[in-house]
Amino acid sequence: MYCGWRGKIGLIMPHCGTNPEHEFHQYAPEGVTVMTQKVLFERVDPKGLKEMGDRVDEAAKLLADCDPDIIIFGCTSGSLIQGIGYDQEIIKRIEDKCGVKALTTTSALIMGLQALGSKRLVVTTPYIDAVNEIEKKFLEDSGFEVLAIKGLQNLDPTLMPKVTLNTMYKMTKEILDPRADTIFISCTGLGMAHGINMMEKDFGRPVLTSNQVSLWGALRSISIHDDVGLGKLFTL
Repeated sequence: MYCGWRGKIGLIMPHCGTNPEHEFHQYAPEGVTVMTQKVLFERVDPKGLKEMGDRVDEAAKLLADCDPDIIIFGCTSGSLIQGIGYDQEIIKRIEDKCGVKALTTTSALIMGLQALGSKRLVVTTPYIDAVNEIEKKFLEDSGFEVLAIKGLQNLDPTLMPKVTLNTMYKMTKEILDPRADTIFISCTGLGMAHGINMMEKDFGRPVLTSNQVSLWGALRSISIHDDVGLGKLFTL
């Protein structure tokens, strides 16, 4: 059998990250191939995130030559930093330039929240407050109530892969609101997938992470419905 006989996913991700491609490869179901292209990411602030978003087109063109079934821009804040509709703008750019179905982490997140029937969220991130404020507004403009959002205040993107599950678990527990029906741990730079099932048991509600929703959204968009064991979301 040739690689990608069920489906081929093209993943665009920040250049300094390791977790998006690692978690996609680790959890992709049998017959699904993941191809990765990286884009320069220099600073985790609105300017740096917008500049990274501007570089997505060229990366998408390179992936398109590999004949993927879908291309996803695997970055949360980078696909919402210009507010509501920015994720759809990126999708349109990729589809228009490459003729390939496209997705972003942010649009996959909205799909996942809708599939779960989520209404009230708590959100933890590695970001600075300025980025968190933009993310909060994006989620609220998308129809969800953000009860609390807290970040680690990291400006250096190379710090993201070094953030531990322990750190995000403790911060999430600290801000968890009993009214929340869903937890979102934001940033594809974080390697949190291995802790999703444990956190769902401990916190008593669905837990979404950026790489988890990105993989789920990409698979569901190409009609692959395997449950790869990453929380309640993958049972839908």
